[in-house]
Amino acid sequence: MAIPKIVTPTYECELPSTKQKIKFRPFLVKEEKVMLVALEADNETAIQDALIQIVSNCTDNKIDVEQLPIFDFEYLFLKIRSKSVGEVVKLKLKCPDDDKVTVDYELNLDELKVEIDSKFKFEVPFTESYGVVLRYPTIREVMKDDETSLLSLSLIKDCLKMIYNGDDTYYRKDITDEEFDEWIDTLTKDQFDLLVKWFKSVPKIEHVIKYNNPKSGKEFSLTLSGTKDFF
Repeated sequence: MAIPKIVTPTYECELPSTKQKIKFRPFLVKEEKVMLVALEADNETAIQDALIQIVSNCTDNKIDVEQLPIFDFEYLFLKIRSKSVGEVVKLKLKCPDDDKVTVDYELNLDELKVEIDSKFKFEVPFTESYGVVLRYPTIREVMKDDETSLLSLSLIKDCLKMIYNGDDTYYRKDITDEEFDEWIDTLTKDQFDLLVKWFKSVPKIEHVIKYNNPKSGKEFSLTLSGTKDFF
């Protein structure tokens, strides 16, 4: 006789970028094991792989999570996490002016939102007729480097869709890595700074925590941003 299996509940959420409705389920024991192994390894690549595997499993592999914009992926992961271990995460925050004092804080994951500026554009014009078109970075593209990856040439290379100059267009798939490197070298500092500014403006999940040291009365602020902070 087969052992009976408990029916796992399913939930639904909308991806911030497209409003596409996605069905998901909570973690099971097998996903918990994947997460624990990744945390014990204390390795960025292992954590990245675990996150991708967990989100893929919990959406029944019906979407290619590696191709989602980074903020869609993070939002979906947090939704799965909130239905798996509870909406509220209890944090203990250190007070920078006294390392011995900690403050309890309850973070409600369901209150976290992705703010997308209605004026956000994928085009970065350098002049009236010369510029580029970019796309949102994915989790692998953001996490494959260190925490400064949003400023890296590899991320620009990954997210570049097209270069235009007047009526001429040059698509990334037709540009070799060598040609890309040569093109980057021709940019002025102001033009490169525009690219950096674009990546910094990409939508993200961000939560600012303000708290006080109960002894000194001093106020502090902590910003949580990205999957690693909420993992």
